[in-house]
Amino acid sequence: MRTKFGSVVYRPDRNSYRAKYKYNGEVITRTFKDRLSAEAWLNGERSRVEAAEAGIKQWSSPTERKRQEEAVKRRRVLFCDYVMEEFVPTWLNYSADGRELAAGSKRKHREYLAHLSHAFFWKYPFTGITTEDINRWLANLDNFNGGATPRKKTFQLLKSIYAKAVAEGAVDKSPVTMKAPAVPKSRQAQIPPATPEELQEIYANMPKTTRIAVWLGAILDLRIGEVVSLQVQDWNSKTQTLRVCHSADENGGLKATKTATSNTTQPVPPQLGKLLEEACDGKKPTDFIVTCSDGTHITPNRLRDHFNEAKCTARRPDLHFHTLRATSITAAVATGASLKDTMTWGRHADAATSIERYQRASGTERMREIANGIESTLMGHEPTREELEEEIRQTKRHLAKLEAQLDALNYQNR
Repeated sequence: MRTKFGSVVYRPDRNSYRAKYKYNGEVITRTFKDRLSAEAWLNGERSRVEAAEAGIKQWSSPTERKRQEEAVKRRRVLFCDYVMEEFVPTWLNYSADGRELAAGSKRKHREYLAHLSHAFFWKYPFTGITTEDINRWLANLDNFNGGATPRKKTFQLLKSIYAKAVAEGAVDKSPVTMKAPAVPKSRQAQIPPATPEELQEIYANMPKTTRIAVWLGAILDLRIGEVVSLQVQDWNSKTQTLRVCHSADENGGLKATKTATSNTTQPVPPQLGKLLEEACDGKKPTDFIVTCSDGTHITPNRLRDHFNEAKCTARRPDLHFHTLRATSITAAVATGASLKDTMTWGRHADAATSIERYQRASGTERMREIANGIESTLMGHEPTREELEEEIRQTKRHLAKLEAQLDALNYQNR
């Protein structure tokens, strides 16, 4: 059928009707299932064109009109509705890589969401929230009683919400343009790493069935939950490698590692390999490597008790088992490990953690060593009486250790 304005054409191959007209050099088309709907739409378009030509109302294409309608709808959506309907269902239960979150992580996510729900703009129109609103909210966060870390995590949640909204076209741009609130370094992060002598003493004062945990933490950089979850079948004596694929849940049972990057296979150096052989000897593949004295599965808290008692004997009551990871990173940097090496060895989910630990391990003390070396080279150094006495004590200790090792070898060769 041909009309004075546009046309409606039946398309037998698709069993549909296409309405078409041309205006301002642009061809406008739309397909319908029946002729009446096509003609009704075409009549409506003709009215719009006539109104535009009469100067009553500016003409816009159907595509532009739809875009404007969507914009109006978006302006009506409240921030809280978008968060709860579009963002939360996935974020609350799954990580960025699609894995289901552990119960503890879900609990933390609910906590951050609860904090965000108290923001004054929670029920504001989503597209109406401004950068000024966010800054005002951040200023009020100074009185936030949840602590520095939850404050930062709540801000990061807000930033993620807007990142998703921008990617989906729900908003044109994010009002979250400022940096996240700073988090002061935790006290635990400032604890000095353990020395080789302290590690030896802690190892010697722990029960035989759990003492290997000291070296698993300090050499292989394992978390306490990963240590108690190691099974005999994870140790490969032929390749001298240890597979890290589990951690401990709240009840001591097995669960996935903390992050996907934590799931890996670590190379094991010779001495630790011998200790692992001894710890696995006589056990079944599914038995645990680190156990209670009676051979039963040990929980992280029980192992932590063993470690805490031994650390006091070594006169390092400030140590945490987690400090062994910092000890491992520090030792790695001392051997010449690069930042990239540190990130791989530390199995950190984000680069910021590796950078912080790398800088700490290679920072102040390394700069002091360099400064002392320059001074010694340029100025020379006359040792004090105290320095000489200390060097003699260290030399004697080292000599006694070498003599003990020699006696042990002689005894084995008899």
